[in-house]
Amino acid sequence: MVKFYPSLNENHIDFITSQPLFFVASAPWAGEHINISPKGHPSRTFSILGPNTVAYLDATGSGCETISHVYENGRVTVMFSSFGSSPQILRLFCKGRVVEKWDPYYQQLRAKMATENGDEVDITGARAIIVLRVQKVQTSCGFGVPLVANGKPAGTEEAGDAVTVVDHESDTDEAHGFKHRDTMDNWARKTLEKRELGDFQKRYNHRSLDGLPGMMSARRSYDENIAVEDTKAWFRKVRRQQDAVALGVGLGILFMIMLSLVGVLGIKPIFLEHILNFQRRQMGIPEDHSWKSEL
Repeated sequence: MVKFYPSLNENHIDFITSQPLFFVASAPWAGEHINISPKGHPSRTFSILGPNTVAYLDATGSGCETISHVYENGRVTVMFSSFGSSPQILRLFCKGRVVEKWDPYYQQLRAKMATENGDEVDITGARAIIVLRVQKVQTSCGFGVPLVANGKPAGTEEAGDAVTVVDHESDTDEAHGFKHRDTMDNWARKTLEKRELGDFQKRYNHRSLDGLPGMMSARRSYDENIAVEDTKAWFRKVRRQQDAVALGVGLGILFMIMLSLVGVLGIKPIFLEHILNFQRRQMGIPEDHSWKSEL
């Protein structure tokens, strides 16, 4: 049964803090791509700052879809799902903002997250904090999600194996059948040691797949005129919403015609008068300029 809540309660918080991963979905107003990203290390990256505020550390990756989408429209959905014997899915429908590492507020926010989660809140190569204002919480059954036991979907274990289906009240993610990977941490650490992380972000975090502006620091490294590029992005967004633009123009014309019919607004089709006068000239008939006195 689907249920909606205006904010997080204690049961939601307990469920969130017990999960080994979460998913983040976002999309541009108009474009070809909808992004969804799995996020690990929630105990080190995800913090609940209040009943309607959450935040997570965003690691450097080979794309910047979530950052670009949040900069453009702020829409984000975060999903947590259990894989044990007590199935449940929890979604947070949010409005987000990006706080990049160069922002003076970044360290203050990072400290606040650490206060909530402890000193474990950190990830090598973090590029930003995504702050999310929770507008709606949704819970639903998770019976469509496979049951995971000791790292394998239940029923796939070999005969004779002693398999214990672990509930999500366990203390460690390894008990859930999940184990954190250190690959990205190791890569980020080596890239930082070589002082190449900024170049990587400049190359891969400059634009989204739909051409939206990406990380502000990456854009500045290209010496972009931020105001000009943001204006271009806004015009691209409007251009891609052709149906909405056409509807707006059509409604505007219809509204003007209605005002004209009730006598509130006078509409003079001057271009038609010019066409008629051109035809009169061609036929040798004197032009009619009486319409000018009515303007």
